[in-house]
Amino acid sequence: MDLLRYLAPLIVGLIVNEAVDISPWLARKTIRWAARRIPDAELAQRYEEEWSGFLDERPGKLLKLTYALTFLAPAIRMRREALGRISWPRRLTRAHTTFWTGPKMPRGWILFPLGMASQMWAERIPTTPDHNALFYAVSTVAGTAMIYLATGLSTYTRFLRRQAALAATGDTEAHAHLDRWHGTRHCPEHR
Repeated sequence: MDLLRYLAPLIVGLIVNEAVDISPWLARKTIRWAARRIPDAELAQRYEEEWSGFLDERPGKLLKLTYALTFLAPAIRMRREALGRISWPRRLTRAHTTFWTGPKMPRGWILFPLGMASQMWAERIPTTPDHNALFYAVSTVAGTAMIYLATGLSTYTRFLRRQAALAATGDTEAHAHLDRWHGTRHCPEHR
C-alpha cells in the first residue's frame, strides 16, 4: 500500500504529460474529422484549411484541443442542413407546435386537471422526511404539466398571431386555418 502511495503521483504525472503532448495531434485529427462531416468535398477541404489556420494561431497544447472541439457542432449542423435533416430540438419544437395548433389541441387541456389534481395531492402529503421523495415526485409532475400547458397556450397564441398576419396579407391557407378555429370572427369583413 505504501508503494502505491509513492507510485500514484508518478503515474498520474506521466499520464498528464502524455495527454498534454498528444493534444495538438488530437486537435488536428478532430478538425479533420469535423471537416469531413461536410458533404461537399471542396467545401470540406476549404474549411479544414481555414480551421487549421485558426488552430495554429492558438497558443498552448490543451487550448488547441479545446478550440478544435468547438468546430464539431457547426460541422454537424452544416451536414444536417446539407442533407436536409433537422435536429431533435427542432423536431421536438415542431411536434410541440403541431400538438398545440392542430386538431389534437383539445388533448392538451387534459394536462390542466392532471396538474391541478397532482398539486392538490402533493399538498396533502405529510411533511415528514419519509414522504419527501413522494412530495417532490408529485410536485414535479404537477409543475411539469402546468408549465407545458402554459408553454402550449403561448405557442398557440403566437401561432394564431402569425396566421392572422398571414391572413391579412391574403394567404388563403392561413385564412382557412383561422376560419376553422375561430369561425368568421377574425375577419374584419364579418364583424
